[in-house]
Amino acid sequence: MTELTQDRNEHLFRRVILVTGFILAAFFTITIRILFMQIIQGDKYLALSQNNRIRLVRIPAPRGIIYDRNRKVLSATRPSYQATIVLEDTGDLDREIDILSKILNIPADKLHEKIRSAPRWGPYREIILKKDLSFFEVAAIEELKLNLPGVNVEVGTVRSYPENELAAHVLGYVGEISERQLHQEIYKNVHPGDQIGQFGLEKVCNRFLMGQDGGKQIEVDAWGREMQVLGYEAPKAGDNLVLALDLELQKLAEELLKDKAGAIVALDPRTGEVLAMASRPSFNPNSFASGISQKEWSELIHNPLYPLQNRAIQSQYPPGSVFKIIVSIAGLEEGVLSESTTFYCGGSISIGRWNWKCWKKEGHGRISLHQAIVRSCNVFFYQAGAKIGAENIAHYAQLFGLGQQTGILLDNEESGFIPTPAWKLKALKTKWYPGDTLSMSIGQGFISVTPLQAANLMATVANGGTLYCPQLVLYVLNSQGEVIQKIPPLVIRRLNISRKTLDIVRLGMFGVVNEYGTGARAMLPDIKVAGKTGTAQIVSLRDHSEKDDLPDELKDHAWFCGYAPFENPEIAVAVFVEHGGKGGAACAPLAREIFLKYFQLKQERAAVKQGSPESTSTRGNPETLPQENPKTSTPQENPETSTQKNTKGAPGHV
Repeated sequence: MTELTQDRNEHLFRRVILVTGFILAAFFTITIRILFMQIIQGDKYLALSQNNRIRLVRIPAPRGIIYDRNRKVLSATRPSYQATIVLEDTGDLDREIDILSKILNIPADKLHEKIRSAPRWGPYREIILKKDLSFFEVAAIEELKLNLPGVNVEVGTVRSYPENELAAHVLGYVGEISERQLHQEIYKNVHPGDQIGQFGLEKVCNRFLMGQDGGKQIEVDAWGREMQVLGYEAPKAGDNLVLALDLELQKLAEELLKDKAGAIVALDPRTGEVLAMASRPSFNPNSFASGISQKEWSELIHNPLYPLQNRAIQSQYPPGSVFKIIVSIAGLEEGVLSESTTFYCGGSISIGRWNWKCWKKEGHGRISLHQAIVRSCNVFFYQAGAKIGAENIAHYAQLFGLGQQTGILLDNEESGFIPTPAWKLKALKTKWYPGDTLSMSIGQGFISVTPLQAANLMATVANGGTLYCPQLVLYVLNSQGEVIQKIPPLVIRRLNISRKTLDIVRLGMFGVVNEYGTGARAMLPDIKVAGKTGTAQIVSLRDHSEKDDLPDELKDHAWFCGYAPFENPEIAVAVFVEHGGKGGAACAPLAREIFLKYFQLKQERAAVKQGSPESTSTRGNPETLPQENPKTSTPQENPETSTQKNTKGAPGHV
């Protein structure tokens, strides 16, 4: 063998050894990697493999229905289509987003942002891109299905409010759960992308209205398309609510306010049930159901009339002359006033260098308590309030629930305010002046109430001194329509006010309407109405010779509060119109329409029930639904309250 041949063989041998070593090293590396993936990470890759072929798809439960007291639907759930994407199934994501952007009419950057910000709670999870798709959008996605791997059209649900803006502030709206809410204990069973109540009863009663999700196990192909269903568990719908609201009365209340800013509240003084609660201007909760646009949201929150504000419970206003009812009760109970008490009204009264005017320039002359209520004489109540004292007036106002939350089952209720000399000294670092008492005596100055509080005041006077927590929900029903919970009336406290005092005040309120007093425009021909008007001054007239020359935003607020029938009250009403002027002119006619509608509906329904062959049946009549415990029909009294204790009222008791 030549030397050249030997060198060549040695070189070849070295190459063989090198290649063999490389192959063995590669084989060893692959073997170790396979062992690592199969043994150490076997469970992980098994799950990914299973998810790639077999997946669990959650089926959200439909929310419960909200009915009025006569089982008319106020809020329900309707089926809809939604576009979803599973990132693990997509191909060229940017190309797919460009296609979807044109179909869904959503900018591509918005879709990318939606995907980036979507909470990830596991692989192969759907991200919702758009809800409530139109027929065109569904058809377009299905037509381009092969070009959109990972994109699906799913059947979902959308909250529906068939009456649009009607009772929007009571019902509220739903919206997608936020990242912050996902970490709250009360939403522990809620998933990213789910709809929850965000406002009103939808929020407060969310635990009842949300059902129990179902699911299905499906087999998918390589593109993530469903091939077959391997298992299925049906969702359980949420519970339904029957409200105290009367849809027809609510419609009228909102129609009466029309383009006004204000509120109308109607209560049953026998139980505290809320028959109507209208706040205007309003909003359409359907806008929130499928996702409100940034433009719509901006218009709502920047609207100077604050349509999202529930004026019935969140707006606080001076009660004006409506507060004279409290002053009258305080004076009678403290022995300062009686039926025979009179004061002289010459059109004004002077204290020091200040002159306190009556609304009637020439004055009322010598006037009694009864006529002072009927004519709403300011000078009479200036003098009465000075004798009664601010502390006593505040005490009786608080007994009737003013300056405290009523406890109604809604979020963000304001408490109003009843001032006292001690408060002024502490908060404003100044003493209480006699003029403060005079302003307070006619419902002006620091004092403020909500329309709901004013209605509850009327209801308490009407029923003889029982202060109820205003009740919105009457029954909770399961998805089969069976009563699972009846909500009894809740008594906050029973006032220790004498029958004689209440009779004197109620006769005065009867005269307000029926003796050609300030509330005569609330009069009905066959039903006796009692009430009290109020005009809450916004600016001093020293700056304006006549109120007519004031701009709208500085005109007085208008009130009318009353009840009917006078003998056996069934309905108490508070009507408030911002910058409406005189309560007798702006609000009393609206209250008259509410009273008239209530008794017309009562008569019509009684006639229908009497003529129906099913009139003895409990079906469809919430007032005769069976109860698990008959004792719950009696009002429940709050054990923490009494006639001598001031409280914030009972909490929501669903």
